[in-house]
Amino acid sequence: MKNYCLIILLLFFLFSCSKKPEYIIDDLWDNFSFNSTVSKSTQIVIKCYDTEITNKTVEVESFDPSKIMKTSNQKQIDEFDKIFIDAEKTSYCCCPKSSYTIHFFNKQEELDLFYVDTLEFKNKVRICESSYQYSYIIKKENWKNYLFTIMKEKN
Repeated sequence: MKNYCLIILLLFFLFSCSKKPEYIIDDLWDNFSFNSTVSKSTQIVIKCYDTEITNKTVEVESFDPSKIMKTSNQKQIDEFDKIFIDAEKTSYCCCPKSSYTIHFFNKQEELDLFYVDTLEFKNKVRICESSYQYSYIIKKENWKNYLFTIMKEKN
C-alpha cells in the first residue's frame, strides 16, 4: 500500500509540472524514435547546399548539393550522438532555412531525414525532423567539429 501511495504521489508531481502529460509522452517518443534511427543506421549521409539558394526556399532537396559527406565507419556514426550534448529539444518548427540535410541509412534503406538550419542562430544549429514536428538546437561548434571529423577521416 505504501508503494502505491508513493507511485501515485510521484505521478501527481510528474504530471502537475508545467508540461502537460501529452507533451511529456511526445518528448519521450520523439527522443526514442530519433535515438532508434541513429542506432539502426549503418551510414549517415550529410548533404550541404548553397545558402544563397536555400535561404529563399524550404525545398532544399530540389537542388543539387554542393558537397556530400558520408560516414565511413561505425565510430563516426557513434560520434554523431556527441553533438547533442546540452541539446535543447523543441516542438513544431515551421520552415527552417536548411543548409544541410542528414540522411540515415540502414544498408540501402533510408530510415529518416532531418534538415539542418545553420542560419537562424549565430552560435547554434537547428536539426529538424523532416515533417517539422520537433527539432534539436545544438551548439554550432559541435556541428562543425562533427563535419570536420567526417571529412578528416575520409582523406
